[in-house]
Amino acid sequence: MKKKLITFIFTLAIFAAAGPQTVFAGKADTSGSAAARSGSAGQTGSSVSAFSDRSGTSNAGDMFSDGTQEGDISALANELVKRTEEEAQKYQKEQEAAKRAAEEKEARRKAEEKKRKAEEAKKKAEEEKRKAEEEARIAAQKAEEERLAKRQEIVDFALQFEGNPYVYGGTSLTNGADCSGFVMSVFQEFGYELPRVAAAQCDASAKKDVKDIEPGDLVFYGDYGIDHVALYIGGGQIIHASTSATGIKISDYDYRQPTAVGTYVE
Repeated sequence: MKKKLITFIFTLAIFAAAGPQTVFAGKADTSGSAAARSGSAGQTGSSVSAFSDRSGTSNAGDMFSDGTQEGDISALANELVKRTEEEAQKYQKEQEAAKRAAEEKEARRKAEEKKRKAEEAKKKAEEEKRKAEEEARIAAQKAEEERLAKRQEIVDFALQFEGNPYVYGGTSLTNGADCSGFVMSVFQEFGYELPRVAAAQCDASAKKDVKDIEPGDLVFYGDYGIDHVALYIGGGQIIHASTSATGIKISDYDYRQPTAVGTYVE
């Protein structure tokens, strides 16, 4: 619609600038030809002069056949051109404003999308971290349960020989053993190779504080060097090949003052 209006204004402007003179020039040519044919140039001049006197103007080209002045048409055309330009400028500004608004809206959308994705990534990372921590906790708990179960298995195996005889130098869990022979034979059933005597068993073991003692650890005794060893079974108690009079028995771990605590088990 705007293109059609601009075309119309442009045509109107051209017509306003050249139309009236061209039209009346054509009429003048026709009158001139008639005058030539009549052979009376003086009469033509008189006619023009008479027209000029009747109309009150000096130029017939200054007025259209409907009485509209050339200046009025030009002014109207200029005004329409001006308004069209203003409308075009206004339209252009509106388009630019709309474009900026759309760009800003798109920028906000992208920013929100980026923020959303970042939050989702953070949430996913936190979830993966939580899952990994939970898996690690479960794995550690399982490993600890297996570790304690292995220790308890050693203790349970040793307990079945309670009441069997003490034999100095012996290593038989059924027929008789001394303190170090008893401990050595119990651990041998689980694949551990311990030295034969208590002092050597103490030296080869991994030492730990008595407050950290666990079932399956060894408790060593001796006033002037290690002379006795027992297996800690938990609850503050030990099982050991005590004497020939008492055989393999359960006692409180502190029935004597412990000299050291050592272990061969993880």
